[in-house]
Amino acid sequence: MYDFLTNVIVVLFLCGVIIRIDMSIQKKYSYHILGVLFGLITIFVMTDKIMITDGRFFDFRHITMTMAGFIGGPVTAVIAAIISSIHRYNVGGSGSIGGIANIIVFAFFGSMLGMRSKSGQNGKKVLFWFIVGIVMALILIIIVSINSLLLNDSEKVLGTVAGPLLILTPIATTVIFNYYFWIYEFLGKASMLNTILSYSPLNLMIFDTDGPIIISENLKKERQFSPYIENPALFSFDNICRNQQHREIITEDGWHFVADLSSFLMPNGKSACIAIVKDATDEKRDQEKLRVAIERFSKAFQLGPHMMSIIRKSDHKYVDANRRFLETKGFTRENVIGKTPTEIGVPISEWEEIIKTLEEQGSVHNIEGSLVTKDGSVATIILSAERIQINDQECILLAYNDITEMKRMQTDRVEQLTKYLTLEADLSRSNQFIADIINTMPDAFYVLDDQWRFTFLNKKSEQLLLKTREELLYKDFWQEMPGARGTLFELNYQKARNDCVPITFESLGFVHKNTCYQVTAYPSQLGLSVYYKDITERKLASERLMESQKQKNSILESMTDCFLAIDKDWQVTFINRAAEKALGKTRDELLGKKMPDIIKLNDISLQKFNEVINERKSVNYESLSKTLGNTWLEISAYPTETGLTCYFRDITSRKKADSEIARLDRLNLVGQLAAGIGHEIRNPMTTVRGYLQLLGEKPDYAAQKSTFELMISELDRANSIITEFLSLAQTKQAELKSLNLNDILNNLYPLLEADTFTQNKQISFIPGKIPNLELNGKEITQLVLNIIRNGLEAMAERGCLTVRSYVEENQVVLTIEDEGCGIPPEDLKKVGTPFFTTKDNGTGLGLATCYKIAESHNAEIQIGSSSSGTTFFIIFPIPKKEKEQNEMIA
Repeated sequence: MYDFLTNVIVVLFLCGVIIRIDMSIQKKYSYHILGVLFGLITIFVMTDKIMITDGRFFDFRHITMTMAGFIGGPVTAVIAAIISSIHRYNVGGSGSIGGIANIIVFAFFGSMLGMRSKSGQNGKKVLFWFIVGIVMALILIIIVSINSLLLNDSEKVLGTVAGPLLILTPIATTVIFNYYFWIYEFLGKASMLNTILSYSPLNLMIFDTDGPIIISENLKKERQFSPYIENPALFSFDNICRNQQHREIITEDGWHFVADLSSFLMPNGKSACIAIVKDATDEKRDQEKLRVAIERFSKAFQLGPHMMSIIRKSDHKYVDANRRFLETKGFTRENVIGKTPTEIGVPISEWEEIIKTLEEQGSVHNIEGSLVTKDGSVATIILSAERIQINDQECILLAYNDITEMKRMQTDRVEQLTKYLTLEADLSRSNQFIADIINTMPDAFYVLDDQWRFTFLNKKSEQLLLKTREELLYKDFWQEMPGARGTLFELNYQKARNDCVPITFESLGFVHKNTCYQVTAYPSQLGLSVYYKDITERKLASERLMESQKQKNSILESMTDCFLAIDKDWQVTFINRAAEKALGKTRDELLGKKMPDIIKLNDISLQKFNEVINERKSVNYESLSKTLGNTWLEISAYPTETGLTCYFRDITSRKKADSEIARLDRLNLVGQLAAGIGHEIRNPMTTVRGYLQLLGEKPDYAAQKSTFELMISELDRANSIITEFLSLAQTKQAELKSLNLNDILNNLYPLLEADTFTQNKQISFIPGKIPNLELNGKEITQLVLNIIRNGLEAMAERGCLTVRSYVEENQVVLTIEDEGCGIPPEDLKKVGTPFFTTKDNGTGLGLATCYKIAESHNAEIQIGSSSSGTTFFIIFPIPKKEKEQNEMIA
């Protein structure tokens, strides 16, 4: 028993080795190598025989030879039989013939068995191989019997070996062949798995909680899967282990993956998962493109200008119809959907013909049919049909084109053609008259046939070509006129003939080279008709006109004034560089745009432009443009045939200068008045004031003392007004010294603080770092006091007045800001005008004096006012010496 098990185990081991070798080498050489291996195995099992009794033994040579023929086929069986037979022959003995016969018979038996029953299913049938083992045992007994008869000991041999053969052979055959199929299946699956991992395009990965176990080569190459290869936990391993999953994953960088995941138990009992990953990015994009295409088809279907409908092929019922179809038919959607064409008026014979054509040809193109509307009227249509797939249903797309009107027009044309034929006789009679006209007309005309031969030419053509009619008729044009080769004439003549379209072009003549012609070539079935017109004078006039236009454009472009032209639709047709610069836009941005879209015109400009266009009269006016930053414009507009032309220039500086001149004139007038009457009034006022004081001191006039004091205060008030008059009239240049504005303000601050305290108001002084200025301290003090006291009077109690000084854009700025009610816009322009005041007791000379002081210091006063208060900006220039000193310090 030990020898039997040993032999079985050895044969099993060698079978596994052979199977592994068979799978590893090419089939071209495997049969020969397997034959050699099986021959050696057979020799090995013959050597390692099982003793049954003295002189009788048992081995597995019949099984190994059967396997050689079964696994490798006839070639392997023959090679194995030759090798093992040679060995048995060399061993010798009385059983040599029987041993060799045994080898040959079972090699043949194995080959036949392999061809007849080699399949995986038989490999899993234990009973089948047990029966095969019994058959092999019987064959072996027969061989032994024949051999024993030759040796005259058949009864003894059969009695000894028959039993063991019938028992051991079926068992060994069943075990060995089932093991062969099991190991072959195991190694085959392993080989297939290795092939899948190495060469399959599948992206396959096996992993567990510790990470990836097996990764296909294709998956390793795909970089977008790297995060999932490095960290398979992203697939949520715990959830996968409970059931199979189909998972879609979208990455942050836009990749779209589809993973089929399934869990299983490995041989060690540990759970693992297998994942087949697919890059579905392109598929998703294609699906999105398909969705967009379907959506576009739906829109085109519903909004198309032609009638269209969709019919289900299986039952010929409408599943959809577009708006045009429903409107033409006069049906609602509910009247059509779910009905067949014949149910809504399509003749049965026409519909059957359409279906028949569709079945035979796959589509229908431009079949004429009838269309019956809801009210019973019949229209003529051209119908086309095509098979389409909608929601996995095979449908028919029908497109209809209503040609009722076209058919009517064709009938009308037939009638007209009949009329034309009746006129043909009259036309033929007039042909000669037309020919005479063509022959005598001042322009050249000739006709070429389809072979480029002259068939007609008039008298002017003879002059044009410098040849007589007799010299040219029925002659080839290109041979007679070689100068036309390679010119526009050849190019356009050929193009007119090929495209069957008339062509008109301009060119210098190929005979009269200094003459310019407008040539028109008219193609026909018979050839080409050519018409020449001398346009030399017109070309020269056009060139002169173009040159004049260029000069005009050059003049307009070089103008410093802005110029533009607009048509009657208010679209800009021309604009010069100055206007581009003024409007802040390029010519490309302005040409073709409507004027109101470019600049917001005020009511005056709209009125004036309408007068120019509608009444065709010139206008000249001035206008303030808020769109261009409150710029004053002088505008001149003139009517043209197409609209109007407009010149405009910026006159803001001139307007400011005019305003300043007017103000200075008023100040000059005040000065002259003050200079003329100031001293004359003051002297008698002084005398009156003195006598009033004397009278007030006398006891006789004690009762009138309060009246005298009132008269004296009024005389003092009049004297202060005269003093301000004289200050406005002062022409002497004020003496300026290098002073710091902050020092003057600091000296005034206690006085100003006392004034604000008595009025229950506040004042804030915020001095900045400023350089010294050329100032007259008394005048600046008067200016500051006048403006600050005006601000205090404009504020209610608890209001705050803020005074600041700072440097801005190389200028010293003094701001005085109050929290009053502000200055109305209509009064703002009058501020600084002598005698203008809004106070009950004001003289209107305080701010006029301030403007005079600012002017003597080359300073400028600007005012900003709103409902929350008013701010005065007094802007002083920094002296050149102070600028240079500051630059050196910097």
